[in-house]
Amino acid sequence: MAVRIATGLVMALAVGCAPVSASAADPLESFNRAMFAVNKGLVDWVVNPAVDHIGPWVPAPVAAGLSNAYANLTEIEMVLDNGLQGKAGGAAASAARFGINSTLGVGGLFDVATPLGLERREENFGTSLCKTGLTPGSYLVLPFVGSTNTVAAVALTAGIAVEVYALSFISTTLAAADFVVIDLGGSASALRHARNIPAAGEDLYAVQRDEYRQYIETGCGPSRPAPPAPPAMRAEL
Repeated sequence: MAVRIATGLVMALAVGCAPVSASAADPLESFNRAMFAVNKGLVDWVVNPAVDHIGPWVPAPVAAGLSNAYANLTEIEMVLDNGLQGKAGGAAASAARFGINSTLGVGGLFDVATPLGLERREENFGTSLCKTGLTPGSYLVLPFVGSTNTVAAVALTAGIAVEVYALSFISTTLAAADFVVIDLGGSASALRHARNIPAAGEDLYAVQRDEYRQYIETGCGPSRPAPPAPPAMRAEL
C-alpha cells in the first residue's frame, strides 16, 4: 500500500514537472491522450459491460443499501472538504453523519442521520483546494482515475494516504473497505463519465478536457490575469 501511494506521488510530481511539449494550454497532451485511450478502453470493455449486465440483477434493497454504504464512506471526504473551506458546521455535520450511520445504520447500509435532521453537506474538492490558495495545475489524465490536474493529483494521493492511515486506527477492515470502495470504486465511477462524450464527430479527448476545465472554473472561478506591472517598470516594457 505504502509503495503504491509513494509511486503515485512520484508519478504525479514527475508529470507535473515535465517540460512543455505540446502547448501552453495543455502541456501534457501527448501523455494525456494516451491515458485517455486507456481509460476509454476500460470503460467500453470492462466498466460499462459489468454495470449494464450485472446491475439489473441486483435487487433494489441491496442496491439501495450499497449506495448508502458508499455515501457513508464519502462522508470522511466531506469532513475534509468542509474543513478546508472553513465550514466548521458542515465538517461537524459530516463527522456526525459518519458516526451515526456507521453504528445505528449498520455500517452505513441505512441512512439514519438524515431523518434526524443531519443533512449531507457535500462540497467540491476542487473548490476546497482553491480555498487553501492552491491554484489548479496543468490538465492531467491518469489511468483508472480520469481527468484531474497536477496539483489535485498530488493532493488527492496524499489525502488518500492520510485517510486510509487514520481509518486503520479504527479498523483495518474499514480502512481497506474505504480504499477499495471509495478510492478504486470511485475511480471506476468517474471513468463512466466518458459515456457522456459524443461517440463520433468530435475530438472526444478535447470535449472531456473542456468539460473538466468548466468544472474547475465553477469551483475556483476563471483564471485570473496577471497583475499589471508597477509604474516604474511599465515604461520599460
